[in-house]
Amino acid sequence: MHALASESGNGNLTLAVIARNEEAVIGRCLDSVRGIASEMIVVDTGSSDKTRALAEERGARVVGFPWCDDFAAARNAGLEAASGRWILVLDADEYLAPESRKKLQMLVSGAPDRAFRILNRSIAAAGQGGVVGRMVRLFPNLRSVRYEWPVHEQVEESLGRSGIAIVDTDLEVLHTGYSSPEVNAKKQERNLRIMEAELARGAVLPPMLEFLRGGALLDLGEPARALEAYVACLDRCTPGGNLEEAVRVRLATCLIQMERWQETLELAPKGAATGWHPELLLCLGKAALKTGNVGKGLEWLHTVLAIPPAVRVPACDDVRVMIQALMAVAEFVQTRDAAKGVALMRLAVHASATGEAPSLEAVLRIHRGT
Repeated sequence: MHALASESGNGNLTLAVIARNEEAVIGRCLDSVRGIASEMIVVDTGSSDKTRALAEERGARVVGFPWCDDFAAARNAGLEAASGRWILVLDADEYLAPESRKKLQMLVSGAPDRAFRILNRSIAAAGQGGVVGRMVRLFPNLRSVRYEWPVHEQVEESLGRSGIAIVDTDLEVLHTGYSSPEVNAKKQERNLRIMEAELARGAVLPPMLEFLRGGALLDLGEPARALEAYVACLDRCTPGGNLEEAVRVRLATCLIQMERWQETLELAPKGAATGWHPELLLCLGKAALKTGNVGKGLEWLHTVLAIPPAVRVPACDDVRVMIQALMAVAEFVQTRDAAKGVALMRLAVHASATGEAPSLEAVLRIHRGT
């Protein structure tokens, strides 16, 4: 039987949060689980604003932790202080979706013998949906379960060593921390600095961290360096696994940005295109149009518009990718039929403004002139 870190505690659920200068959002985060969490712990890494006071006003226990460029260490300070049988980990700029409160109560009413992946949905400042991914955020409070990696910290490996199964759930957390390109760039600059400091010390990054280093470089406008990181990751990841597929998607993104069209096309997998990642289809469609294969290019781009929403690896914003595919179609069509191209562009602009997925049927109607 696993040794609970909270054997002497009476609480059922501890919320563990790390924060620094998050006065604008910390209240929302804590309020989203009030009445469910029996304990709320905020690990403060050096706030100079009202974060600590606002957290304490809501009943949270604030634990000071000097920042040392190590997110896992900060996370683990919260786990050390936790007394609940279950732990829910959130960032200060995240909050539990209101409709998920009952689901969370049901999960933590059971025995703490499993861990759960939750849906993490990034939303824009205007409230529109964005990237959706799954990550482990709810797990038993065990002394053997701790976070690893100084950035993009994860708890999965220690859960595995502890014999804890991980189960997917539709519990949803909303994340506003990447609501603008400027905010995202600052966070990626920080993440890249931490990962490259590890490399400078002679560390070998795990394949997933190498993949995420590529993502930081890509977001920061360095596709050539990102390509190198993805190739290094591909050389070391498990053949046939989810990470290998995710790397190929990102390789295509790098190659497209570098205008290496033929190399992009060489990444096309076998099988029905409807099973491919929409970002890969987008890149392949663009590359096919650039190399003169109009039929295949439009087929791949139209397929993007027909793929149903899903949680994907790598995580992506399906609607944003669909809009990009429609823009690529519009730009191509406009070179041959200005009126149809303009109509398609207007459809893309409308979809972008509303956050609604563009309709393949509407696109085909414009193509046909009906």
